[in-house]
Amino acid sequence: MNQPNSKLGLNDLENEIQIGRALASQHVREFLGTVGLVSEAFLAQVLIALWDSGFYEYVRKHDRIDPKVCVKELALDPSVFHSLFDYLVGRGIFQPRDGAFVLSEKGRPYWNYITRGVLTAHVGGYNQLLVHLGPLLRKEISLNDPRLDRDGRLVGVGANYTLLGSGTVPWVLRIIGELGGKYVLDIGCGGGLFLTHLALKWPFGGGIGIDMDASAIAAAQKNAADYGVSDRVTFQQAKLSPEPMNIPSSLLDKVDVLTAMYVLHEFGGSGGPDLISKIIGWLKQQFPGRKLLLAEGTRADPIALCENPPQTNAQLDYSFFHPLSRQGPLRTPDEWKTIIENAGAKLIERVPGFGLIPAWISLYVIGLD
Repeated sequence: MNQPNSKLGLNDLENEIQIGRALASQHVREFLGTVGLVSEAFLAQVLIALWDSGFYEYVRKHDRIDPKVCVKELALDPSVFHSLFDYLVGRGIFQPRDGAFVLSEKGRPYWNYITRGVLTAHVGGYNQLLVHLGPLLRKEISLNDPRLDRDGRLVGVGANYTLLGSGTVPWVLRIIGELGGKYVLDIGCGGGLFLTHLALKWPFGGGIGIDMDASAIAAAQKNAADYGVSDRVTFQQAKLSPEPMNIPSSLLDKVDVLTAMYVLHEFGGSGGPDLISKIIGWLKQQFPGRKLLLAEGTRADPIALCENPPQTNAQLDYSFFHPLSRQGPLRTPDEWKTIIENAGAKLIERVPGFGLIPAWISLYVIGLD
């Protein structure tokens, strides 16, 4: 690790100690909050590990948790599980009751799809990037170092849960209904929960999901079967390119609406806005006359957020890791309008988020005419 060249003496150390003491006595709440950063980081990792190992669903199905029984039923390592579970008990997320444990009132807000999705995708999926920020900053590794690669499975799983929990499905379904859509092509479908849930709320519609990841497609097919919608939705491995997708025309010909939920911005890291325009252009060639629904977040303005702090730092978090994970910066609505126009497509409408979907997220309704 690089060290500063200047020498430090006793006075420097004493000054630092006095600063800490002053903060602790004069700004108690804020000071304790900085110390609590460690605990919040630990809690995030504990929850991700447990949820990713089946504990989320287990708690949903069991009012009372017997740790010994849980370990056996989920086939988990006993010592590791007890360490993680003890941490949740100590944090007050679970509490003892009649010889077992139950989710406390404090813990209930953690057990929801939105929290599960954001933690799994952003903290779990990008964990390698986060732990290597120091070497990256000191130029010991480059942005292209494979140690910074995200965990595609965790990102995909987390994104699906966030989409479901935030109310994105009815939001998108309303627009599809207004467009008269009957059959959707979902681009970058991941584990397929978005399209599967769309079908569950849309008994007269169907669709096909595509993803480059074979394991994601396998998970999506299983989810569709588990929820009983395999007769209306299907999933196939495919990628975006100038060439027609290797998918039966009998399916592609039925597509009248395309959805891309927080996907196309990822191509901006390798090719900038021009590549995103090209991709929309490829879709325009392959699906002329259809409509594309594009969900994307707006890049945060740090000065504006500093002057008017929001309720959460979600937009700032989302804007922070995208450039560092080789996806390029998030775009503003004006930038998306230019990207769409450069593709030869037409921006019909931009629909800002509402309810649990924050206003900095927009659904762009695009005509591929």
